[in-house]
Order: sequence, then C-alpha cells, then structure tokens
Amino acid sequence: MLSSADLHLERALFLAVLILFFGTGFLCTLIIFIINSILKKNKTGLYYIFGFLISGLIGVVLTAFYCYMILFEQAEVYRP
Repeated sequence: MLSSADLHLERALFLAVLILFFGTGFLCTLIIFIINSILKKNKTGLYYIFGFLISGLIGVVLTAFYCYMILFEQAEVYRP
C-alpha cells in the first residue's frame, strides 16, 4: 500500500512542476505578446519560444527556492 502511495506522490509532484512550468511560460508569453501587439512590434516565433522556456524555467526555480526556504526556516524553528 505504501509503495503505491509513494508513486502517486511522485506523479503529483511531477504534474505540479509541469503545470507550474507551462502556466508561467504561457502567462509570460501572452503578456509579452499583448505588449508587443499594442506597441506594433513584430517579433519572430523563436523570440516567443525562448521567452516561454526562460520564463517557465524561472518560475520553477523560484518556486523551488521558495519551498526550500520555507522548509529550512521551519526546521530551525522546530529544532530541539
């Protein structure tokens, strides 16, 4: 039973990272596209793909850093 629960937790973590990556990337790319459309700037598709990848990666890294800080901040408070 426990091994099955572990697999589901790993899958949930993997899906959370994917959702975070694609959500951040899509949101940032959409904002950049809207701003460039308003300013009438023509950008290539490669520009938007790189923006998507970089913003998604930054979102995942910042979230991991945030979770890391929360984990070790609480560990020092509850240390005997």
